Amino acid sequence: MSRHAVGLTAVVALAASALAQNGSDTPQETGAAETPRASYLLSDQRLHDDPQVFWEGFLTGMRAFEHFVEPVGMPIYFESPFINTQVRPFFIHHEFDDDSPIMGGDLNVWGLQARIALTERLAFIATKDGYSFLNAGLLPEDEGFNDIAAGLKYAFIVDRDNDLIATAGLRYELSNGDDEVLQGGDAGEFSPFVSVAKGFDRFHVIGAVTWRIPDDDDKGNQVLNWSLHADYEILPDTLPGFTPLVEFHGNHYLTNGEGPALGIGGLDYTNLGTSDIAGDTVVWTGVGARWRLTPHASLGGTFEFPLTDPDEDIMGSRIMLDLVLTW
Repeated sequence: MSRHAVGLTAVVALAASALAQNGSDTPQETGAAETPRASYLLSDQRLHDDPQVFWEGFLTGMRAFEHFVEPVGMPIYFESPFINTQVRPFFIHHEFDDDSPIMGGDLNVWGLQARIALTERLAFIATKDGYSFLNAGLLPEDEGFNDIAAGLKYAFIVDRDNDLIATAGLRYELSNGDDEVLQGGDAGEFSPFVSVAKGFDRFHVIGAVTWRIPDDDDKGNQVLNWSLHADYEILPDTLPGFTPLVEFHGNHYLTNGEGPALGIGGLDYTNLGTSDIAGDTVVWTGVGARWRLTPHASLGGTFEFPLTDPDEDIMGSRIMLDLVLTW
């Protein structure tokens, strides 16, 4: 069976399992109210009372985890375990280290993510699209469209009493973007993932692991991504909704492709299929905050910098900003 067929079969099986599970949700899980532990800067009033649209759970998704905040960094691959409906415009300003093989420069990315809760436990996710402006010393300055990636995720553990949720998912990235900005390679990419969130009163931890598998190993590298997020709402009475956070991200190149011997990979932005990258690792951290404005809107931002040698890949520094609008 081809890798495409395996991926599509997995998506169908995931959807079928989720729909079956949705029909057997316990009364405690179905239609649960929003948690009272969340605080907001501007208003705690919701714009709607979760009217049922088509069937129970559609658009509303999984309630009672609103006191968690969404991660900020590595937006394409750091998928949270929460099941909800949202749109997320984001901006990335990425600096290349002057001594890296790409010889300095920067990358600016504008993107828009979308997530739609199909049931209380199942969501459709569209995590990559947008437009990039690439200005690197090794390449001519150019701009163009990014690849598109979408898939499904399903919450297989939901324990509200212990503030715990775990979700598995699968996305597929098309090779439709513009090669002028290092997109649109000949290989598409499957990326199965697992993400988990655990709360300890006002302290929250979210982690995720993603395995990136090109559908042609000669034209792309297999990559293991992981992310860890920790946050704490420090002053809920004085600064309601303001939540400082720290994140760690890792990028491990597992295989070589048959592309040029660049000595660098594409981190979480692209997959270059580099021929001399297997075994290399890039780790970076981000510090910042997310501020919940209302039950439907939050702002996030981080400044990210490498923990491994910036000369050996393309991670110099990064500023990440986003706005999350939730149903």
